[in-house]
Amino acid sequence: MAYQALYRVYRPQSFQEVVGQVHITRTIQNALLEERMSHAYLFSGPRGTGKTSLAKIIAKAINCETAPTREPCNTCPTCIAITEGTSPDVFEIDAASNNGVDEIREIRDKVKYPPSQARFKVYIIDEVHMLSTGAFNALLKTLEEPPAHAIFILATTEPHKIPATIISRCQRFDVKRHEVGQLQTRMAYILNDQDYDYDPEALKLIARAADGGMRDALSLLDQALAFSDGRLTEDAVLEVTGAVTDDALLDMAYGLQQKQLDQILSTLETMLREGKDLKRFIEDLVFVHRDALLLKASPQAVDLLERARPTETFRQFVEATSTDELFQVIEELNDCQQQMRLSNHPKVLVELTFIRIAEQGRTMTEQMKQLQEQVRELSRELSEVKKTGVPAAEATAEKPKVAKRTQIRVPKERIRQLLQRAERQHLNAIRDSWEDIMGNIRTQDGPIFALFYESEAVLCASDTLLVQFKDGMTWHYEQVSSNGRTRDVIEQALFEVTGIRREIMAVLETDWVELKNEFILRKQAERSDHNEEEVVEEDPLVSKAVERFGDVVEIEEV
Repeated sequence: MAYQALYRVYRPQSFQEVVGQVHITRTIQNALLEERMSHAYLFSGPRGTGKTSLAKIIAKAINCETAPTREPCNTCPTCIAITEGTSPDVFEIDAASNNGVDEIREIRDKVKYPPSQARFKVYIIDEVHMLSTGAFNALLKTLEEPPAHAIFILATTEPHKIPATIISRCQRFDVKRHEVGQLQTRMAYILNDQDYDYDPEALKLIARAADGGMRDALSLLDQALAFSDGRLTEDAVLEVTGAVTDDALLDMAYGLQQKQLDQILSTLETMLREGKDLKRFIEDLVFVHRDALLLKASPQAVDLLERARPTETFRQFVEATSTDELFQVIEELNDCQQQMRLSNHPKVLVELTFIRIAEQGRTMTEQMKQLQEQVRELSRELSEVKKTGVPAAEATAEKPKVAKRTQIRVPKERIRQLLQRAERQHLNAIRDSWEDIMGNIRTQDGPIFALFYESEAVLCASDTLLVQFKDGMTWHYEQVSSNGRTRDVIEQALFEVTGIRREIMAVLETDWVELKNEFILRKQAERSDHNEEEVVEEDPLVSKAVERFGDVVEIEEV
């Protein structure tokens, strides 16, 4: 017999063999025993987590000759036929290649006929989100009034693409990603069953690379076994997955911490020549800094480390790196990951990111030195004042100027243009939906919700929303103004709640008051030029401004 891939050989054939989905298997088993099976199920979750396997096990269990039962026997003719894919009453349909109305109409026409051998007809529709709108409409009628002998099991990786009318007629189960430990245990069982020698750390590397997918883990294991020579080693897995060794990652982290740009770029070039996966490398580097941050916050949280090993060298790196530096590197690498998805030159992006991290570190060091020098100078001047009795006012006059509160340039001209075209009805709609917008942001990203929660919507047009932060919240303002991911999350939340795509702009309170007063004075000047004798309250220009801008307009006598 031809060789079969491990994920096919060790595909679960009973609920007991399904890994990590107890919330689904226990519910289905209880329903099987009580004969309370639904006519339609929807399994949603990442690829390779067992959705189709669960569907086939259900098809066997409900048609097993020993039913009602918690587990299919896998020995009766019906179970064997379903396992081998030869049962005339179990239909597995790939919606990606059979997504038209005609295919679904054929199912609808044939589903009314009773099964020929089994107790129930079972239709398993994989990647159901690929069906066309017409196909969904054709399927809807069948799901609404199904025959008693038919069960539909839908599987998808993108449930948000399925119409709500379909979802509401199914029992929905969300299939979870597998944990690293679960994947390791399953692979260890398979290797022991195959009588194959292995290093435990090699299995851990494969489990991390699989990103929660059992099928991906077993496929990588198959590939690594083919590459290995009698024993599955850590080096073999690193070669197959394109990952980087822990030592190399830690060396790179040290290079970023010490701003050794020459060493960083040279190491990066070496890894690329060795065929390492750049995307995986950046991801691993993020997790190394995440682990360092975690260990710095809680030295006992060794079990929570994802990528780094709690060696003495790693602990020294944690002690030598500040929390701010770790936050900065993680943020820069996350932004780099986002941009790499859309770039044709990921290597250039990574190099620019490393250069930016190093340069920012040098800039911060220089600023610290300047501040320290200023403190020393002020201390000397204070000592001189105490000795000579120079008035405090004179000493104060000689103090160095205070640095600007933020390095982000305020887009004053754009805000002036927005003042001209903003409308009160848009601002009112945003304020009415503010709680829903905040709830959407909180669901997507808790930290972004925390920083944006302090903002206030002050001006809105059909395509732009301006929010204000108090003067002390410069960091919040800078994040909303300059961080691409932060802006994307907020703008997506605005779109999902209001149905209108708007660009987000931010301003500090002092700048907003200045621009608002400037706008009001200009409008009052225009009013005076047109009609000096009219009362301010009756001025149609001011009335129109009040109607359009609401709280923005403040009327003052001059």
